[in-house]
Amino acid sequence: MRRSIWISTLAALAVTAATGAGAADLTFRFNDSEADAMRAALDDFEAENPGVEVELQTIAWTESRQQFLREAAVGEGPDVVHIAFVWPRDMGAAGALLPINDFLESDPIQNGWDDFIATELAVGADGQIYGVPWTTDTWAMIYRTDVLEEAGIDEIPTTWDALRDASRKIHEKTGKVGFGFPAGSGSQNTIWFLANYYWWSNGHGLVVADGDDFTTGITVDEIAGAMEYYDSYLKEGHNPESMLGVTEWFDPAILEGMISGEQGIAIVPPQQAKEILAAFEERNPGVEPPFVTTTTPGGEAGPKTHLGGRMLGINANTENPELAWKLVEFMTRVDVLSKYYGNQFPAQKTPLGEIDFGPTLAGFAEQLTLARSWGAYSDGPAQIGTMWNDTGRAFGSAFIGERTYQEAAEQLLESVEEQLE
Repeated sequence: MRRSIWISTLAALAVTAATGAGAADLTFRFNDSEADAMRAALDDFEAENPGVEVELQTIAWTESRQQFLREAAVGEGPDVVHIAFVWPRDMGAAGALLPINDFLESDPIQNGWDDFIATELAVGADGQIYGVPWTTDTWAMIYRTDVLEEAGIDEIPTTWDALRDASRKIHEKTGKVGFGFPAGSGSQNTIWFLANYYWWSNGHGLVVADGDDFTTGITVDEIAGAMEYYDSYLKEGHNPESMLGVTEWFDPAILEGMISGEQGIAIVPPQQAKEILAAFEERNPGVEPPFVTTTTPGGEAGPKTHLGGRMLGINANTENPELAWKLVEFMTRVDVLSKYYGNQFPAQKTPLGEIDFGPTLAGFAEQLTLARSWGAYSDGPAQIGTMWNDTGRAFGSAFIGERTYQEAAEQLLESVEEQLE
């Protein structure tokens, strides 16, 4: 896609190009950390398609959604874009993504469309398909077994109260961080996920389907209960107050705490769990990694996390739609994923069933069977991005004492109700 003015705009938002701007037949924008691996994958695609050049752009997840929507609105942006599972519908409705129904019929993707998971999230209200599931994941708990042993804990927590007890005990007995989670309220805050896991496992949800309508499925007291629960970690000191300035699950403070053994418990996607394991093994060659992964704690509805992942979409403004589809097909091949994007799991049923998670990552295998889609959150009129940000602000205001739990919960519930109306 030819562009003349986008480079300076993107540079201001930390978008970088790995090849010469303006020289490529296609541009591919990628949001994760494996940029070098993605460049190597694109090199293979170019070798398979002589004469084709693909420019790699990178951008942070926190900027990627709004930046792409801004560009697409004025006819700009990358040809193929890396997006979250829950973005295709909104982006398709905004006219930013190209429907791919015809491509799926004329040039079928490997193993067939039905082998992909979460395909319903790619379908807009108009029945058009706006993305291809690329990778999938969910979050699971990771524990340092040596820290648990040092604190005298001999059982992995299975309830929310037991998790808090274990976190408290780790800090009291060892002086280390117990369950260290990001408590900041910025864009793409982690507390959004933690709050929903707590609510879902207790049978509640910000948005639920009521026939063809959508409504809230939670009370002010139930929202406030989650605020009070997570705030107790901060008030009691086993999740340090510094975590109020951390919003991302991959923050170095959390990863380093788990790698060094100064933190006992974390919740992460598989990519970060693998990073923790790899870093430990590099620093401690020949030492058995003292880690175990398990499902999240559960309430009356059991352990619940979100079925997350990434999709690939084609910009509605692309000048090379057929070539863009070729790139999407190439990047979703299982052999390409395993070679260049191995920290993620393929969003396809057949290869997912063949993965050997091994004993250390077994918690992710089990949690994937318990994960749920966003369902009514993405089906209804409320925007997930808006609810996400509102949840972070509400929890943040409660954590710093700006509002009571009740006041912050009322504000959040009112915001969701207004969006649903």
